[in-house]
Amino acid sequence: MSKRTIALLVLAVVAAAALTVEVTYLVLDRFVLRDPNDPLTKAGGLSPAKDLKAKGK
Repeated sequence: MSKRTIALLVLAVVAAAALTVEVTYLVLDRFVLRDPNDPLTKAGGLSPAKDLKAKGK
């Protein structure tokens, strides 16, 4: 493989990873964190208002 092909492959992998992170964040934000009926939100898991320092973590 040429240097150009390797560079394009690396850029494609980095772009795919960034896109995966963004989509995962948006899905969690929309369907988990903002849903008051979700069990994770009720239990306090993944809540953005949760203070981790208060529990000694």
